[in-house]
Parts: sequence; C-alpha cells; structure tokens
Amino acid sequence: MPSRRFRLPQDANLVDAQCIPIRRLAFNAQTGTHNSVAQAKIRFIKGPLPLDWISTANALPGKAGAVGLALWFLVGLTASRTVKLTGEILRIASCERKALYAALATLEAARLISVERRRGARPIVTIIGSEGGPYQHL
Repeated sequence: MPSRRFRLPQDANLVDAQCIPIRRLAFNAQTGTHNSVAQAKIRFIKGPLPLDWISTANALPGKAGAVGLALWFLVGLTASRTVKLTGEILRIASCERKALYAALATLEAARLISVERRRGARPIVTIIGSEGGPYQHL
C-alpha cells in the first residue's frame, strides 16, 4: 500500500504548468549558495511600422531590408527618428561594416533615410519617407 505523503491531490491534473512561476537558480561554488539567474529579455521592434516603408526597403538589393529593420529597432529604443549608428546595428542586421554602408547608401538613394556623415565619427541616420506614420511627432 503506497504511503499517503506521495499521493497527488485528485485535482492535481487541473493545474496548468505554465501558470506556476519558476525561479531559475544557479549554484555558486565559491559561496555554496544558490543565486537567482536573470531571465533573458525578449527584444522586439516597437510598432506599428509603416508597411510601405518596409516593403520598399525589402525590395532594395543587398542587406537594405535587414538594415532598415535594425534602424526601426533603434528608433523604437531611442524614441527618436534620428539615431547614431553603433556596433549593435551590425549584430542586429547580421552584416559586415561594408555591407552596412552599402545598405545605408541604397536606403538613402531610395529616400527612405538621410545620413549625416562626419569624418572620424559614426554616421547619424534619420528615417524619412513615412509621413503620417507612428513616429511623425518625433
């Protein structure tokens, strides 16, 4: 006869596993304690995005579409249509530096962005061409 302490309540199957909060712990060998592990934050592009802008960028050659989406991601982070390019855009767009600059030139030629280039400094990009879009007040 099984022991009562190992029996599940009759309504145990009604509990949804996704509703139970789980705290991840990591063992620290130096202190001999368990510490909470930070959950990875999900990154997303803040919308709404102008579909005509995205469609135009995706129709351009090279990495223009990927760089365009990366620019919109940075616009959502900074809440400004003007962003200074950092190394993060290379990681987000999954491209090399030369491909990034070629994509910027392509987007600029399509009049989707304007680029302020300064010698020895990173370019400053302003998204244009989506009047009436979600960031028109910026």
